[in-house]
Amino acid sequence: QNIIEELQEFVGKEMELELEIPKRSEAFGAMKHILEVGVDVVEDTKTEEENVDKKVKSDAKNSGGAETTMEAEADSAGDNEKAGQAKESIPQDDNVTIIKKKIAPAKPIPFINIMENGKTITLGYQLSVDRRTLRRNQSLLEFHKWLRIHTDCGHITRQETVSMIPPVVLNAKEGMSVLDLCAAPGSKTCQLLEVVGGGLDNNVTLEPTGFIVANDADSKRAYMLVNQLRRMNSPAVFVTSCDGQFFPILDAKADKGTEREGMFDRVLCDVPCSGDGTVRKNPGIWKQWNQLGSLALHPLQLSIALRGARVTKVGGYMVYSTCSQNPTENESVVAELLRISEGALVLEDPRERMEGLIARPGWSSWKVLREDKNRTRRAMKNWNKKNNQKMLEKRKEWEEKERNG
Repeated sequence: QNIIEELQEFVGKEMELELEIPKRSEAFGAMKHILEVGVDVVEDTKTEEENVDKKVKSDAKNSGGAETTMEAEADSAGDNEKAGQAKESIPQDDNVTIIKKKIAPAKPIPFINIMENGKTITLGYQLSVDRRTLRRNQSLLEFHKWLRIHTDCGHITRQETVSMIPPVVLNAKEGMSVLDLCAAPGSKTCQLLEVVGGGLDNNVTLEPTGFIVANDADSKRAYMLVNQLRRMNSPAVFVTSCDGQFFPILDAKADKGTEREGMFDRVLCDVPCSGDGTVRKNPGIWKQWNQLGSLALHPLQLSIALRGARVTKVGGYMVYSTCSQNPTENESVVAELLRISEGALVLEDPRERMEGLIARPGWSSWKVLREDKNRTRRAMKNWNKKNNQKMLEKRKEWEEKERNG
């Protein structure tokens, strides 16, 4: 509660920022709108007096008149006094335009909350500034320091709003056993650990009643996951490193096909994906994107989801999520899961218990994009090798030898 109150002191009200843009670059998008609506703009340009001063000096130099030169120097001295008085309001850099912009207060995320003493306490807030502005803007320096301190202490976790949705949909409770099959870098695991480990309860016991198994296939990413979870200082997390589709099944064989089947109350499958849904913050994805990527990832995503469903207890929840907008990686995997399970899995809509969540129903039909065999990257690469200048010359020599016998 104290941290939430401190947060409101920093970003609970409207603030004014000074944004710098290069003078020679053309404004577009939001910057263009700011300039059009008449926001205060202070440019570092030469004053008219200085321009006149230069012109007088130039004329004096060309004419060679001493009297004109003395008059120009006198005018320059007077202009320097005026410039000294206005020094505070004019920036020193010739290539910088200062734009003053007001930002909205931090917006609470209503579906990220807890109930305490019959009251709903919101635990998620969305800032109206991006990471780069937060890091470099001097007016947000104190708030940035506050964020870093509490992040290192494990009091808060910084992530995108969309990344907070899967743990909330999972609906984990204190005392449950949770598996995160693809956990790195660990922001979702930290969010789940706060709930399962009892970190949000003031009357928490010395030992947490629930636990989380955080797994990742890449050992380097698993090491990064350990560093991320270390700041939480909780004994309720266990880190493993193995392929998600081969995660070991530890329940008894006799329990298979019965109500005792499964190991975890909640399972989160945030599977590897093409990541085309993050193009807003990472436009470089389009340079390497092609439709074959989703088709190649589909079998891996399906196998991880199948293993996640297998280790989920009867009556438990499994959440499948990606950072992609491609139905081949989303609806297609879920549809195949439901087909293979033959009624053992049921699709549930969580929007009723998540106030403020903006979502749409999934697609029921979609087109599968594919490339012609002759137009794939490998085929084009082979064609270029066979038809470069050197190969064409060799082919011509070989054809001449064939004709000459």
